[in-house]
Amino acid sequence: MSTDFLKTLLPILVVAVVMALVGLAAVTLWAHPPRPAGMAIGFGALIVGCLLGWQRGRFIQITHDSASGRLMQKASPAALMLLVGIVALRFAVRSYFNVSPDMNGRMNEQALIATDALLLFAVGLIAMTRVELAIRARRILSGVDA
Repeated sequence: MSTDFLKTLLPILVVAVVMALVGLAAVTLWAHPPRPAGMAIGFGALIVGCLLGWQRGRFIQITHDSASGRLMQKASPAALMLLVGIVALRFAVRSYFNVSPDMNGRMNEQALIATDALLLFAVGLIAMTRVELAIRARRILSGVDA
């Protein structure tokens, strides 16, 4: 495969992953609608995910190659540490709520709220990272932040 094909395919895959996460969140929330407190926790997780996603996007360096006209991005170590911290937090929350089905295959309400919140957090994180990168990329291409 050529590198141009892969560079074209990568943004499509990112959009597909975000759409899959949004769809999974919608199906999960529709199948097991949370109580108002659970909705507030989920909304808070979405907001925190958006804020951290925006910050993660700011950590990623974007450069413009004037010879080829292409934009290149390089993740900073801080962005990588943020992701590692988020994964560690997810495992800590899952182990705290003992997220696993009972003998009847059902999960308790706390576990459902925790998994829904983590899913909404991931949607906010990925979506806002890409939004921030797109805004900066357009600025760089237009010459504002060159």
